[in-house]
Amino acid sequence: MESRVRPTMNDPRPLRDLLHRALARYLTVTPRGFVLDGGAQPLPRLAVRILGFGGARTHYQQRKPVCRSLDGVVAVTDSTRRCDRCPQLDSCTPQVRVDLVVESRPHRLLLAFTSAKNFLAYVGRLDVRQVAVDATRHELIVVPRRGWGEVQFREAP
Repeated sequence: MESRVRPTMNDPRPLRDLLHRALARYLTVTPRGFVLDGGAQPLPRLAVRILGFGGARTHYQQRKPVCRSLDGVVAVTDSTRRCDRCPQLDSCTPQVRVDLVVESRPHRLLLAFTSAKNFLAYVGRLDVRQVAVDATRHELIVVPRRGWGEVQFREAP
């Protein structure tokens, strides 16, 4: 007889798989906070559950994304277009993709530069304490900088 493991509410894998296949909602970061689903009022902090993360790349032209890879290997819109063979590779922005749940809804957050560095340092601190990133709740805080918002991370109280 075949044994089947039934996923529990503590097992984020089914939700993570669904998120990767679904059209994700993207969180927008502004100097005033996070914008959820086109909401009018930015939120300076969010309580979230992180499902997973990985590398990503986005190629921008005139501040608009024209090509994106959610794994840093293959373009989202054309699976035959590989990042390592792309002539625009040097002008792409390397990013960290964070798949998370906000208010019971899946979202995706793309982090670059300082915010990506903050996230990876945070994950490193969790790892030292042997805390899995998907095993705890997190608080994301936007610190306003001149023309952008820096995202910082900590465990939710």
